[in-house]
Amino acid sequence: MKKLILIQLNELNFDLVKKYPKKFKNLNYLLENGLQKNNSEQQYELLEPWIQWVSVYTGKTATEHKIFRLGDVADINVEQIHEKIEKKGFSVGAILPMNLRNNLKKPKFFIPDPWTKTTSDGSFTSKTMHECLSYFVNNNSNKSISYFKIFTFFFIFLRFFRIKNFFKYTKYFLNSFKHKYRRALFLDLFLNDVHIKMLKKKPNFSSIFFNAGAHIQHHYLLNSKYISNNKSLNLDWYLPSDLDPFEESLELYDLILNDYIDKYNIIIATGLTQVPYDIIKFYYRLNNHKNFLELLEIDYIDVLPRMTRDFLIKFNNQNSLKKAKNILENLKINDIKLFRDIEQRSDSLFVTLTYPKEIIKNDKIFYNEKIIDIHKYVSFVGLKNGKHSSESFTYFSPEITHFKPNENSHVKEIYQSISHFFNEKN
Repeated sequence: MKKLILIQLNELNFDLVKKYPKKFKNLNYLLENGLQKNNSEQQYELLEPWIQWVSVYTGKTATEHKIFRLGDVADINVEQIHEKIEKKGFSVGAILPMNLRNNLKKPKFFIPDPWTKTTSDGSFTSKTMHECLSYFVNNNSNKSISYFKIFTFFFIFLRFFRIKNFFKYTKYFLNSFKHKYRRALFLDLFLNDVHIKMLKKKPNFSSIFFNAGAHIQHHYLLNSKYISNNKSLNLDWYLPSDLDPFEESLELYDLILNDYIDKYNIIIATGLTQVPYDIIKFYYRLNNHKNFLELLEIDYIDVLPRMTRDFLIKFNNQNSLKKAKNILENLKINDIKLFRDIEQRSDSLFVTLTYPKEIIKNDKIFYNEKIIDIHKYVSFVGLKNGKHSSESFTYFSPEITHFKPNENSHVKEIYQSISHFFNEKN
């Protein structure tokens, strides 16, 4: 029976992995056994994981599939590799595939990513897990959190976690109170345990998306012991210099890969990658998007948080949309716009909180005779350490290398590789 697993190590920089001592046996196995470079888009504005992964799912470049924002795929009906495989008569499963719409008729399992409004596989477990993960991921920067969500997640965790990883979970959990990036490591470990148990349902094709490496590179890449330039960009209070979160992510991924290498036909892909950033830039996120919009007296029908700084506001008429756009465009801190990136659509605004400097308690926004203490309405996410690069990395296990796309080809070719795998006769 045909079986294939797509492992999405989002944005992981294998060029940097090479510089670490060879204690990561599985990662080094990839480096020594066929890991190759591929490419994505050349325009920097198009170098976003939610664009590149759609290319992998559809076999189209960004300008061909025209999906440029996270979550947009929920409103666009385009055939993706998962449903194409299902139409061939094979069974399919997916764990948090970024920017993938669930068009499957009868998935073995499907848990959407935390930012895309699409359905799960319909089971109580998958639906509840999706709701919990969406809540925690989208409230990661906030200090307050729902105890009900914590208890709900705890019971889901008890169902799926593997005993052999107990001490690793304990380490991540206890250390996450001081260093939040370990929450991302905890989540990726848990997602893998979920996937391993879901594989007992015997899907022909499944995908699993890991994002801790991307998160850590964005915010802590300059703490890598093998990056000497730009270290001064990380301020003294940000993270102790003796910590290397990137190495911790490699330790986790090496452990995870042990569950797949030599056991399954696998494709490993990064979508794109990251390289060190060169200036100090702060990332902030609104604590409560609805409260903030209501404070500004913006008339809207819904607001949907996306990854980190982004959010989508929906309106029921053009007057409300245009008024909101004008308000948001003119909000400034010390003469610098709070929202410099606002994309107008037919009935919505896609907004990014772009203010690049530190927001302190004395920072104010003056609006309609109101003085807003903006410090109370945002949460610090991190300093930007990594920026996107068009290079990506791809690995095919030995038994399926004849499906591998040419080196340096566009990541969209992974779609054809997966399709050909399921076209080939046993």
